[in-house]
Amino acid sequence: MIAWRLCRRPHADLSGEGARQFGGRWNSPGRPVVYLAEHPALAALELRVHLDLPFELIPADFVLMRVAVADGTISPETPASTATVEAGNAWLTGSQSAALRVPSVLAPHSWNVLLNPRHPDAGQAEILNIEPFGFDPRLWRPLAGEG
Repeated sequence: MIAWRLCRRPHADLSGEGARQFGGRWNSPGRPVVYLAEHPALAALELRVHLDLPFELIPADFVLMRVAVADGTISPETPASTATVEAGNAWLTGSQSAALRVPSVLAPHSWNVLLNPRHPDAGQAEILNIEPFGFDPRLWRPLAGEG
């Protein structure tokens, strides 16, 4: 399957280092995970909700990565849970698969893919392309009736 990652250029890799340092929705700090999305638009939406900057201050070095994840390395989807960190940590500890398909909270019927870079099969994931990415300023417009 093709999956997508949107990040700043210096972090355009499959190490999971950022998630290891800070944790994420599906992992505790100390556990590396690469967060991918099944579509570039979902990758942009997932990143946008975490970018708490005015549009003018967004760094210009964002890139969109196209990543091939071998189908045989992906576990079937995990149902949404309020205990996502615990579910993700259990998946990482159990090491049943290199990748796990999980539901997006932001977009129903959309899926993210977690890649465990410490799994022996994670090396089958391959960055196919890295291209510059610019956010559309309309994503930062105030809602109708605001400011």
